[in-house]
Amino acid sequence: MEMQEMEITIDNEGRIQVKVNGAHGADCLALTKNIEDATGIVEERVYSPAYYEQPVDVQEHQWLGLR
Repeated sequence: MEMQEMEITIDNEGRIQVKVNGAHGADCLALTKNIEDATGIVEERVYSPAYYEQPVDVQEHQWLGLR
């Protein structure tokens, strides 16, 4: 499993920006939910290409006979 991390930036006006690395699909939303709930309204959400990727299940590929 890829390491998941969040980069949190707070600008001079108090706006918070959260960038998620290492999460695929909706996993990034689950990682940021508590921060979003605690800090208030989400003004903008920008999805990275990783958001549209689906996690790969290695066991599934082994079951299909791919080696």
